[in-house]
Amino acid sequence: MEMTMGMRIRECRVKMGMTQEELAEALFTKKCTISAYETGKIDVKVSILRDIAKVLNTTAGYLMDGDEMGFDADVMQLDMMLQEMKNENVRKVAIEQVKVLAKLNKDA
Repeated sequence: MEMTMGMRIRECRVKMGMTQEELAEALFTKKCTISAYETGKIDVKVSILRDIAKVLNTTAGYLMDGDEMGFDADVMQLDMMLQEMKNENVRKVAIEQVKVLAKLNKDA
């Protein structure tokens, strides 16, 4: 049986050790809303899906289609840290530093 978006949300929530209530609190919504998402009774707006993905440390693509990007936990953590950088110049410097480190690793 192919997994639905709701099933993937539930899977990720359980992997994170979260209850429906905890996920609801993190998203400023109600437990019954999370339940409805997981059972497919209501559709999830894209903006909400992105928020769910962030809380569950996954991607919206995975939740929607099961697309696995091949990201490991470290890559996801780096992505989250970069997104939290509000100063665009600081973010650009951080990205350039990661590029340099990736090149050094490739050349080694």
